[in-house]
Order: sequence, then C-alpha cells, then structure tokens
Amino acid sequence: MLKGAIKRSTLSGSADGILSNSSYFSWLGGATTKQGTPVSSASAKTLSAFYNGITILCNDYAKLPKYVIKKDGEDRKKETSHPVNKLVAKRPNAFMSAFNYDSIMMQCAILKGNAYSEIKRNASGVVVSREYINETDTPVIVKKWQGKLYYQFDGKVLEGKDIEHVIGFSENGITGVGVVTYAAKSLGVALSSQEFAEEYYASRGIGMAVLTSATKMDPDAKKRYGDAIQSRLNSSENFKVSVIDEAGSFQHIKLTPQESMFLETNKLAVQEVARWLNIPTHKLKDTENSNNSNMESTNIDYVSNSVIPWSIKFRQEQDYKLFSNSEMAKGLQIKHNTSSLLDADKKTQAEYFKTLLNSKVFVPNEVRAKLGFAPIDGGDVTLMPLNMQTEQEHDLKIKKLLLEIKKLTDE
Repeated sequence: MLKGAIKRSTLSGSADGILSNSSYFSWLGGATTKQGTPVSSASAKTLSAFYNGITILCNDYAKLPKYVIKKDGEDRKKETSHPVNKLVAKRPNAFMSAFNYDSIMMQCAILKGNAYSEIKRNASGVVVSREYINETDTPVIVKKWQGKLYYQFDGKVLEGKDIEHVIGFSENGITGVGVVTYAAKSLGVALSSQEFAEEYYASRGIGMAVLTSATKMDPDAKKRYGDAIQSRLNSSENFKVSVIDEAGSFQHIKLTPQESMFLETNKLAVQEVARWLNIPTHKLKDTENSNNSNMESTNIDYVSNSVIPWSIKFRQEQDYKLFSNSEMAKGLQIKHNTSSLLDADKKTQAEYFKTLLNSKVFVPNEVRAKLGFAPIDGGDVTLMPLNMQTEQEHDLKIKKLLLEIKKLTDE
C-alpha cells in the first residue's frame, strides 16, 4: 500500500512535493559559481583550511561520550543494559565503530545538508542496527504524503520512523542544504587562487614572456622561433639555457601587483572557511591573533556555538527515532557529554573540581569517574570546607560535641 501510494504520487504529482534536490550534483553537495567553475564537496576538501575545519568538527562530535540515560526528576542514571546504548556508544552496525559512524554522519550533514541512516528493528520492534546510507551511491528522495514523510532509496520506500535523518541548514525544515552550495563563490575564489599558485610555481615564476628580434620574420619563422624557446623552457631539466640568435631578446612579463595579491588570497581563505563552518580561526591552525589568555575562552565559545548545536540536532533525532513512546515517557534519552571537550590544563582543571567539591556540587567519586579513576569507599558523600558551613550545620556540630563531653563526664 505504501509503495503504491508513493508510485501514484510520483506519476500524478499529487504528493506535497519532492523535498530533496533532484540534481545529482547537488546530491553530492555541489554548486557552480557565476563563472561556471564547479565547486563540489570533493573539490572544496582540497583546500587545506576547509578539509581541516570539516575534520575537526566531525572528530569533535564523534569523540563525545554518548550513552543512554534514564531521567527521573533531577536524577540521571545510565542505562548501559539498554540495547540502544551499544548502538550509540560502541557499534551502530556490523561495519562501523561508533566514532566512524558519527563522523561520517556529521560530514554528510555539513557538506550535503542531509545525513541518512536506516534504523533496523527485530520482530519485537527493538532497534538492532543503524545502517548509514551512502547518498553518493544511493541518492535519497524525501516525499511528503498524507501528512507523513517517506524516504525512497535503493529501490525501496521506508516511513520516516525507520530513517534517522539529520539536516544542516534548511529552508523548509525537512531537508537541508549543504554548506558548499552557499559557500561556492568564496570557495571558488580560494580554489582559483590555489590553481593559479600551482601554475605559477610549476612554471618557476616565468609565466608569460615576449621574444623580440631585430630582423623581420615571417609568421612560420615566428612560430618555429617561439616553439623552440618554449620547448627549451618546458623541459624537465633543473637548469635551462636557451641561446637567442639574430640579436633577439627575451623579456619576462612579471606578476602585476594585482596578481601578487591574488596569491595572498589563500590566507584570506582561512577566515572565510572559519566563517562558513562557524569555528574560530585558531582551530584551522591560524594562531596569529590567538594567545594563552584568550584561547580557553574561544574554546568554550567553539563548544557552545559550534559543537553543541550539532549535538542537539543529532540527539533530538536519536531520542525520537530510537526509543518508543513508552520508553520516552519513562525518561529514556540519549546523553552527549560535551564537557569532555572543555578539559583545560591540569592546574585549571584541579581548581575547577576543587570549587565544585567545596560547593557540594560533586562528590569525590563523581570527580574520580570524570577523571577515569575507580570509586573509593566513602566517596559518595558531599564534602564541606571547615571555614564554609551553614549555621544549622555549625549548631548541630556543637550539640554533638556537647553530648560527647557530657557522656565522658558522666562516665
């Protein structure tokens, strides 16, 4: 019935519309500049800054600890025995580790605007696998039919509940658009400057030149004369010597100031890439304006404004698709521990934990767990510095002390 409905909607055009771009080049995360230069996600990754930025974002999301928790009021408890926990923390499918799966899903969401994964369940309805869909080999068409979303790919059609779909920037709220589509002009300039630099250095800076002769030459002689010099200069030998007879001369046409500035656009490309990917420039190895005093604050800003929004997108989709309604009602959800990205130097980290221990936010065993240490006996109670206590705690301590004195006196 479902396939029939999809088929009828395709033939009659009565569905609400195909929401994904029908262009295969756009499926690959591509666009074309005004000058006709094709800019795809593949060509964009030949820019070192863009490749580095994508890698950093994908790796930072992938390395976030992920697990299933049960929320009961203010209490949070890990549910490591839940079948979904293994799928998000260790092995989503038989072919990928959790890190590789999360990394490639993030990459697709950024570059193509959409990351797709098929959710497979057993006969009891329990999720047993999350299968990444490689849209390069298997384009996905998203269709809206009678108030529901359907996904058509690889010769089959699945309901939205069976597809984990994370989108990037979106104009309709259902499907996303890859960043390369919008950044094509900026990236196109950077790619052009990269090619220009490659050609310039390949010619050892000679580029164009003019040959002059004191005698008048017919067109055929000019061509032979020019081809001979060009052939000599194009040779693979390290040292090239060309003898120009008949009082001829060789004049090198040097780079103009405008062309020299064009070679410098690679530096500006780092800032452009940082803007498009919403990451600080020091993450792209540009530390010109960074120092130790502002590095920590920029890292906090990076986690808050770059990684966490992506984490929320993934987590909300996972909560809705990987748990049943009854499980969500019981408080089951996915937890992404973003604090792991904020590990500071040891001195700052020690001060941080000391403050939270003294403020009774953490107990010792919670701090030890965050540091990867085993719990200790008596480490599950809050601590309080002697010079920081409430009046009630002070009065209670005095009463206990008086009771102990009275007991000793009576004996």
